[in-house]
Amino acid sequence: MSNGIVSSVTRMGAYEPFDLQVSRNQILGHSTLSLFGYQASVTTTSIPIWENASTYTYPTSATTLTVVSTSALDVSPAQVLINGLDANFNPISETVVLTGTTGVTTVNSYLRVNSLFMTGVASGQTSNVGTITAKQSSNTLAQINAGIGKSQSTIYTVPNGYQFYLTLAEVNTTGVYGSGTVITYKVVAKNNTTGVTLTVLQQPFIATYSANRADTPFLYDQKTDIQWQLGTNTGTISAGIIIAGKLIQANNNVTGVGT
Repeated sequence: MSNGIVSSVTRMGAYEPFDLQVSRNQILGHSTLSLFGYQASVTTTSIPIWENASTYTYPTSATTLTVVSTSALDVSPAQVLINGLDANFNPISETVVLTGTTGVTTVNSYLRVNSLFMTGVASGQTSNVGTITAKQSSNTLAQINAGIGKSQSTIYTVPNGYQFYLTLAEVNTTGVYGSGTVITYKVVAKNNTTGVTLTVLQQPFIATYSANRADTPFLYDQKTDIQWQLGTNTGTISAGIIIAGKLIQANNNVTGVGT
């Protein structure tokens, strides 16, 4: 008789890949992290790949945010899940029910916002009608473009007590061989514990770039702001970036992770 529990095949003596078990949330303190960024107008200024063709400004202190849509149609039961970090870089989240073009103030105060997701839509809709922003005053920290349903950004901060192990970086662009446009892929990381900012990597390419680090993951420590950026020497391109890896909780006496 079934007890209603869906079990890993490893409990039955069979083999299941470790990565799949992580994806199934079966490994304590481990989770997969995937970032998907898109920008239709990358030019000669190196920028993170997110909804705005501009550089990104981090908050200097944790405050409440204003969440608002550009469309009056994005109303209850339309709602957005905010995933971010508090003043100590600890993970926090909340769900905000939208009220169209009238801003909603968050309950939590955020030092960082790592993602926005639509978890509910207005009656008769399948996604957000307008552009949804989460702002600290006039500074946009995260955005969902109209009809997309989630933020698409390569801006991420590693939470306190965690480490991010990068396994894959993939860039696809509208760059064309022979056009004269050279694209530079750049990774910029600021460790907020030490205050040191590093340009981790600069890699020129023409159309596509891929780095598979599955065998030798690259470590980003806790409280590190990371931006995966692109810029051109001339001309304008569209670009998408895929970043993948594992977020692993550090050893502690509460969960026993790593013991």
